[in-house]
Amino acid sequence: MTKLIWDDTRDYESGVDRGVFYPLNGSGEAWSGLISVTGSPSESDQKSVYLDGKKILQKRRPGHFSGMIESISYPFSFYKDVVMQRITKPFGMSYRVQTKKGYKIHLVYNVLVGPAPKLYQQQGVDFHRWSFTTKPLPIPEVGFSAHLVVDSTEAYSWTLTALETILYGDDAETSRLPSPQEVMDIFEENSILRIIDHGDGTWTAIGPDSAIQMLDSTTFEITWPSAVYIDAVSYTIHSL
Repeated sequence: MTKLIWDDTRDYESGVDRGVFYPLNGSGEAWSGLISVTGSPSESDQKSVYLDGKKILQKRRPGHFSGMIESISYPFSFYKDVVMQRITKPFGMSYRVQTKKGYKIHLVYNVLVGPAPKLYQQQGVDFHRWSFTTKPLPIPEVGFSAHLVVDSTEAYSWTLTALETILYGDDAETSRLPSPQEVMDIFEENSILRIIDHGDGTWTAIGPDSAIQMLDSTTFEITWPSAVYIDAVSYTIHSL
């Protein structure tokens, strides 16, 4: 017999903070009253294929990011551009979720909100609710999405610093929401091993000696997590 043992390896996500509202035109504003963001892919259309009256294939198109926003207050620009408008303008937002070992930064683009039921309680603070949906936009080398998540346990600390300086601003720059391409460029520019594709079948690797070693004048070896060898003569590699 073996007695069951529960370890403490489970990860979890809890709480939301550092909410930021990014208007269509203008700098980001702190959303201190943000309570929660409940996000989920929306239901998408299904397409079924039949042969001789029998279903042989069913496809589902990827849904878009949508859900519910709850807050006890909101930035002035949100009131001006969203609450008071008969036709709301799309906006961006970011928020941070705590995890067991760090946090995750969520970036959401092309957000459109609609009314949601108002909840009144006998006790406690009443809060605002909005249902939201998003319009996907191109994500380099990925496809289309309106939702990016950056995990602090996976990204380099200096990469996070560069990204957060843009998201939250500093003494020299105002807060803004970087485009998906700019987010990718930040990770590329701050990677330790950089792979530059010249578009003509050749590429250049830039990195420390711990990642790239010349075995002789014409032979090199790359030892890095992003270098995955398929067999003795072929591999995949990307910046990391």
